[in-house]
Amino acid sequence: MTRTRSATADQDANRRLGQHLRNVVRRQDAAIPIDRRAPRTVAEMRARLAQAGTVRQDDVCPLCEYRTCRCPRGTAAGAVAHAGKGPA
Repeated sequence: MTRTRSATADQDANRRLGQHLRNVVRRQDAAIPIDRRAPRTVAEMRARLAQAGTVRQDDVCPLCEYRTCRCPRGTAAGAVAHAGKGPA
């Protein structure tokens, strides 16, 4: 005869497994040197790029907001949008 486990026992087992996995991941993350960690959130990515000095607002097209102009009219729209701006 087989016994069935109660729902609370299953929930407790899942909770304990989740806690164990979180602890393992946090320990492994802590072991990685800070300069070798990959950014995981957009905020971390932007902070890393800003620290490197690679992100500037004037690097993007003001019409389509892409670095390489993707305006419908191609480079003509980008040229008109950037008219009057000197080299950065």
